[in-house]
Amino acid sequence: MHIHTRFSPCSKIRVRQIPRKIQEACIDGVCITDHNTTASRSLLHVSGLSIIVGLEYAAAQGDFLIFGPVEYIPEGMDAKTLVKWVKKEGGVAIPAHPFRRSRPADPRILPFFDIIEVLNGRNQTYENDLCMQWIETNGNNKKCIGGSDAHTLDEIGRIVTVFDKDIYTSDDLIRELREGDYTVQQRY
Repeated sequence: MHIHTRFSPCSKIRVRQIPRKIQEACIDGVCITDHNTTASRSLLHVSGLSIIVGLEYAAAQGDFLIFGPVEYIPEGMDAKTLVKWVKKEGGVAIPAHPFRRSRPADPRILPFFDIIEVLNGRNQTYENDLCMQWIETNGNNKKCIGGSDAHTLDEIGRIVTVFDKDIYTSDDLIRELREGDYTVQQRY
């Protein structure tokens, strides 16, 4: 649900390396969420694997995973405006790595979102624990995803979101995120 390629300045992953790594990690697909860009979309021509391109959007209240029509997303939105805009456009916005010391999604905005990234592969254990505690206390009917937040090949697949139904397109992903059944698994 959350990996970066070299289109993000912090990542070492080349787009062409992803298909083989997905197969080695025994997962069916990934979501590329580069920082404020969907540039990797132009390099993806893979059959048999599900590779969805979204983006990680930086707002004053933290970072947010965005799926749906994100090619022309306006810059500079705050979290409340972002979630309204994304819903209006038919997409999904998810606070990324709440409770992380560096670039957390501000916990005060979590009630405005339907889905939250509760496990992040680059978080410290206590940071993920704080998010899980928040969900247990305040997360009435919130759905939860997990993501590796991979910046290197070895990080892909460490934390996964497992969907009950197959996902082939961005529309499938959005539908399943909103309505489907899925679980988060830590695999390292």
